[in-house]
Amino acid sequence: MPQFVAGKGDPRMSIASQRQFPTATSDGPAGHRPIRVRTLRVDSILPFVLHTKIDGEYLVYRRENLAFTITQRQALLENGLEYLHISSDQVPKYWEYLTENIQQVLADSALPLTDRSAVLYQSTEELSRRIVASPIEAENVQLAQNVVAESIRFQNGGKQTLHALMNQMAEDPSLHTHCLNVCQYGLGLAQQLHAFSGEELEGFGVGLLLMDIGMLQVPQTLLFKEGPLSFDEWSLIKRHPALGLESLDGIDGVPDSARVVIFGHHERLDGSGYPQGLQGAELPMTVRIAGIVEAFNTLTTGRSSREALSSYDALRHMQTEMREEFDPRILEAFISLLGK
Repeated sequence: MPQFVAGKGDPRMSIASQRQFPTATSDGPAGHRPIRVRTLRVDSILPFVLHTKIDGEYLVYRRENLAFTITQRQALLENGLEYLHISSDQVPKYWEYLTENIQQVLADSALPLTDRSAVLYQSTEELSRRIVASPIEAENVQLAQNVVAESIRFQNGGKQTLHALMNQMAEDPSLHTHCLNVCQYGLGLAQQLHAFSGEELEGFGVGLLLMDIGMLQVPQTLLFKEGPLSFDEWSLIKRHPALGLESLDGIDGVPDSARVVIFGHHERLDGSGYPQGLQGAELPMTVRIAGIVEAFNTLTTGRSSREALSSYDALRHMQTEMREEFDPRILEAFISLLGK
């Protein structure tokens, strides 16, 4: 595993990139949760009960172990029902169903690209939610690898596939959507640059998907504190890369390249990043790419503290106000990737 240089200086930190992550919570034993209709594959057997919500009550829409038909899907969407609901105790069955069905949906060339990208993004969003909803374990690492593998397979279709995914990237400043978006951007950029081999690319993607798991150990009150943070509070937040790395101790199957990304995704080319203040040649390619896509997604994600920037304005801001922080060749490649 590549080793980072021991601590250098007192790196800067961006409030915009750190004050957006609510603590993830898992589904409780009671209640219901919404699921997107578009994540349900037509003619597949659904191993869970579907409910509709009417006037605050959950009514059974379809029993388990029955096929979900194109007629049902069209009727739901035509009536503006983008979501159905499942009971919380059946959420694991839903996650297992998604894992098994993503590949079959993406391989269906009869489906328009927009539909396939919606299925991929919305399904991987659900799976990403699971990854951060419980303590990290080997099963979740395998799940992250599955998400990355399917994303790589989909993005092999060219940059138009990333553009299709961008239409699905909601302005939801939660931990799992932030990391999922960064993962999709990072995979697209790495493929544009032909930067890594197959296994290296997958490890890089896993690192992006898990990069902020250390944030789960930062107190929620600190993440949502109004006004400036004290030095001690900033110091605690800046520990999240190290906390994320520590949480993977003893977990099998985490590639070394993923650990490098988790620990170094806030490092910057000019030495202004953290936790070690690396600069120049000290930053590996994975970290250089991660820094660019993480900053871009942060700038284009709306939060209560400020409105989201458009893609154009975010890239312009990165070129003018942050240019010293990024590798210019990689930033230019990212601009080219996002261009029409």
